[in-house]
Amino acid sequence: MVSALAGIAAGAGALSAQERDCRLWIPDGWEGVVEGRSVSRFAPGRTTPFRPEAGLPGGCRRTVRLLIPGTGPSPSAGERIRVRVRWEARGHPPGGRAEWAGRLRVLSQFETTAGGGPQGRLLGLRGAIQEGIAELWGERAPMVEALVLARREHLDPELREAFALSGTAHLLAISGFHVGVVAGLLLGLLRWSGLGPRRAATGAAVGSWGYVLGIGSPDAAVRAALLLTLLVASRVRGHPVVPVGALSSALLILLLVDPALLASVGFQLSFAGTGGIILLRRPLGDLVDRGWRVWRGRPLVRGRKSRGPGEGLLRGSADGLVAGTAATLPTLPLLAWHFDRISLVGIPATLAIAPVVAAAIPGVGASLVLSLVPVDGPDRFLAGGVGVLLAAVEVGVVWSAEQPGASIWVSRPALLGGGTAGMLWLFALRWIRPGRIRAPARWGSAGGVVLIVLLLLPLFPGPRVLELHLLDVGQGDGAALRLPSGRWLVVDAGPRSDYFDAGARRMVPYLRRHGVRTVEALVLSHPHLDHVGGAPAVLQELRVRGVMDPSRPVPSAIWRETLDVARREGVSWWSVRTGEVLTADGVSVHVLHPDPATAADPDLSDWNDLSLVLLVRYGKGSLLLTGDAYHWIEEDILSDLPRDLSVLKVGHHGSRTSTGAPLLDHARPEVAVIPVGEGNRYGHPHGEVMQRLEDRGIRSYRTDRDGDLRVRIHADGSVEVRGNR
Repeated sequence: MVSALAGIAAGAGALSAQERDCRLWIPDGWEGVVEGRSVSRFAPGRTTPFRPEAGLPGGCRRTVRLLIPGTGPSPSAGERIRVRVRWEARGHPPGGRAEWAGRLRVLSQFETTAGGGPQGRLLGLRGAIQEGIAELWGERAPMVEALVLARREHLDPELREAFALSGTAHLLAISGFHVGVVAGLLLGLLRWSGLGPRRAATGAAVGSWGYVLGIGSPDAAVRAALLLTLLVASRVRGHPVVPVGALSSALLILLLVDPALLASVGFQLSFAGTGGIILLRRPLGDLVDRGWRVWRGRPLVRGRKSRGPGEGLLRGSADGLVAGTAATLPTLPLLAWHFDRISLVGIPATLAIAPVVAAAIPGVGASLVLSLVPVDGPDRFLAGGVGVLLAAVEVGVVWSAEQPGASIWVSRPALLGGGTAGMLWLFALRWIRPGRIRAPARWGSAGGVVLIVLLLLPLFPGPRVLELHLLDVGQGDGAALRLPSGRWLVVDAGPRSDYFDAGARRMVPYLRRHGVRTVEALVLSHPHLDHVGGAPAVLQELRVRGVMDPSRPVPSAIWRETLDVARREGVSWWSVRTGEVLTADGVSVHVLHPDPATAADPDLSDWNDLSLVLLVRYGKGSLLLTGDAYHWIEEDILSDLPRDLSVLKVGHHGSRTSTGAPLLDHARPEVAVIPVGEGNRYGHPHGEVMQRLEDRGIRSYRTDRDGDLRVRIHADGSVEVRGNR
């Protein structure tokens, strides 16, 4: 326990080291020639982890993201290349991860080079393995890469989502399960070769480290290898094995090496799951055993002999269920906090699928070894058998994810409220039954209650406040209004592409996290994909009472899809025009554009001219939502605007075609917020727009630099703004 607390203190005290990472200090726009190797197979048009060996400012050699254009050849995985690049900085990397502080955009054809140190050669070897996997397994190569190399860049997003919904995503992450399979195989081989128990165990631990280092040292795998090493060392030296002590020591060692791991979701889940197995497995087993005694009059889990047909199978199944439950329970709060959902089928799905995965991993290794033999056929024959196993895994995962109620959404207020209630219940036990809980436990419970209450407070806006939530959805618009009563409106839902659906990936999880189940209205400002792409997902995942649009049918595929989904879900569709006013909870929403003439113009070809412009008033506070409206629209509505606007949502992502001087001089907004994607190809927000805001002393916030923005507008007109970076 002392080691665990010391490890946490070391991690919490040194997280600021992340801020000194060399990747955060590369100047935006820097150009130069770099040499290095990819960490994974290249995917043209998408960023790939890249390990530079020379060329970056200050000699930085930390992993960055490399973007190769979608045309032309790509280097092989792990191949050492030299190429000219430009650094495109990202002001605030998500989650504080410096690897996402920016990206290197390739500006020239690459050339293959020789050289590199041991680490580079290791990357080259891993790259060769990836190329071999791609050749042997074809379309199933992404799953094989995830299972044995911890690379998930090429995994189909829908399949990855199915793993998450079914609660089996941990099978794709290199964890204690995978290290245990490798260590077990090595131990069996070494014992079969004639080595004694201690030497075989030592060899298995050393071999496990070779595997972990070879795949890039994922957090969970390092934890498993370190824990295995500590346990083997205890046995070899003849000391009693104390699992809690070994786990705590592993925590301390890893945080001393890299304190930033404390903020890693995978790190938190790995130690929570392992701690659950160590601390909860025996109590849960005893509980199952007592239940079996009551039912059958004899022990099940702890008994050594089967006393009836099938009882051995039942005992094994019960032990597996107990272990799975013990590992899962401590991770549920973390999963709910980070991913807003909890899988209800995770334990049985894991029990069914994990043995198939365990059988596939040795087959993958054997296939790769056989591919080195200059005999064509055996490697592909074995790879085909592994492919059948992987197909079974995929079917099981997808089937589990599709079951009704496979996972449930959990909002952060509900999670923290439940945690507070649990802590209060534990604390109350002291007063209900004096002496049942010792002083340290009482103080721990009280501290837990205080901590959860402090975490809970920022999630609520307080009494009578209008909130604008402007989400970082990339190059697009996605916002939500929270009315003083707690009701919600969604204004646009972000973009959608083959790789990213802002509605499913950003809007819905964000709203679920804040406890939203019903949306009063989904407002679609105009039919462009960067505003409407996520709308179908919002309509499918949330209860929406109605959709508002600018009263003009348009030949847009995404617009028609949104209409079809709304019709299928039974959602009303409202068309609004200039002059209409909607009121609720002391908030009034005034429609300032489009006017009937613009909406009916048969020659209208630019859908930005249709943008809904909404003025939202609450007491003395006001908010202007402009969509992608142009200068001429802004000038037409000046007479309808207040002279002391509280908040302006800058039009068209900061394009020079919007947010003109007349609007700013008339409305004099206190705060301007800009929805814009980092490193976008349009150069948004344009420099002249930012200069106009700066010249007038208007505070500006951007989603590409400040992340999700939460703007509170009080009835007295005062404004508070908070970003999540």
